[in-house]
Amino acid sequence: MGLKLKIATKLLSSQLAAISREKKVFNLDSAKSAGILWENDQQESFDLIENELKKAGIKTVGLCYFPLKKAVIPAGINGFTRKQTTWSEIPKADLAQVFIDQKFDILIDLTGQKHLPIFYLTALSVAAFKIGYAGSSQNNFDLNIEFQEKPETSKLTEQILYYLKRINKTTIE
Repeated sequence: MGLKLKIATKLLSSQLAAISREKKVFNLDSAKSAGILWENDQQESFDLIENELKKAGIKTVGLCYFPLKKAVIPAGINGFTRKQTTWSEIPKADLAQVFIDQKFDILIDLTGQKHLPIFYLTALSVAAFKIGYAGSSQNNFDLNIEFQEKPETSKLTEQILYYLKRINKTTIE
């Protein structure tokens, strides 16, 4: 573990101790709001899941991470770049803190937590129900989608939607 990761982990642990959130399982029928974390190369999957959530009447907020320092964020995308993180890659953009503080019913991580800023946002979010793929790494999900190998984002999106349509249903379709 590198020095940068050790310091970031220590900072995150101290912040996690101060966080309390009410955990609750939501599905597409019961949720009213959702936050979606994604990366700049996952636009198609983000659009798919956002459209499905909106069809279900769920208010969505997406936050895109651009892992390059010199990335340009296109108009209309709510996001931040690596340049907007500390040297230990903790997000310092105001919109990252606003995202963390929002009380979403569901937090969806499409990224597979490849980058520390996404892991940080997922861990500190006060969302009631967190869902995503973390592989073999430590995660803060309430529902971890399992795959044999790291999935394509489109496959992860399909599985997240599959479970959100079926979890806690009183009748089976």
